[in-house]
Amino acid sequence: GGGGGGGGGGMDDLVPWENRHSQVSKGATRAAVLGALDGLVSNLCLILGVIAPCLMGKESDKKVLLTGVAGIFAGAFSMAVGEWLSITAENEYMAKEIETEREHIIAHRQEENVELIEYLVEQGLQEDTARQVVADLETRPDATARLLNMHARFHWGIDEDDLGGSASLAAGISFVAFASGGFVPLIPWILPCGSPVLTRFFPLLATCLKVKLAATLGLSIVAMFVVGFVLASNTPTSSCFGGFRHTLCGVLAAAMTFGIGYVIGTTID
Repeated sequence: GGGGGGGGGGMDDLVPWENRHSQVSKGATRAAVLGALDGLVSNLCLILGVIAPCLMGKESDKKVLLTGVAGIFAGAFSMAVGEWLSITAENEYMAKEIETEREHIIAHRQEENVELIEYLVEQGLQEDTARQVVADLETRPDATARLLNMHARFHWGIDEDDLGGSASLAAGISFVAFASGGFVPLIPWILPCGSPVLTRFFPLLATCLKVKLAATLGLSIVAMFVVGFVLASNTPTSSCFGGFRHTLCGVLAAAMTFGIGYVIGTTID
């Protein structure tokens, strides 16, 4: 409504509103989550698979420690290389698709503009408005680049100047996250058997291996719940349910690995 007198206010009187969103680096968040969970669960499974024969006195706890350390570095390097290669390949693929789309816009301008108009209409604009939007873009000196950016957004949901994120960043985060997660179940195996830290919390367990096994399970379960809880806190899912879901999946994987290791240990002399 119009302006006039004292009580009314125009748009200039409105308090500026800034629509803030969390800054998420493409690839980095996924690498951190997958790395931490994969390191935690895979190294827990690895340790349980090795400790199963150890409980029958066939191996030493030092072998569990060495296996866990090797598992951390093997998995961390594997995750980092996999992240780097996958994101690099995805970025190269998307760059090729964008370049192909650029050629289509140049060679088939009218058809591509019709496609863009149809997309804008599907998003809720009147057809005349959609045509006016495309016509306005065509008046710009960098019309081809602007049209390409809009096509990239509605075809693939990406910005041509910001594809899949940094492959190196994702690889580095994946390495650190995997190593950090994998270190959690390994902590008890670094401590000596007579450590008061172990005997204080697990006084009823007779043997050193059982004490360390209990400590490994306890630390891993807590860590898995915390990771699931924190992740779910940023989603509509209940935080407690998210923690329980992550813990249950990890425990099931660890239990199956322990069972397989135990069966193999009983059949090998």
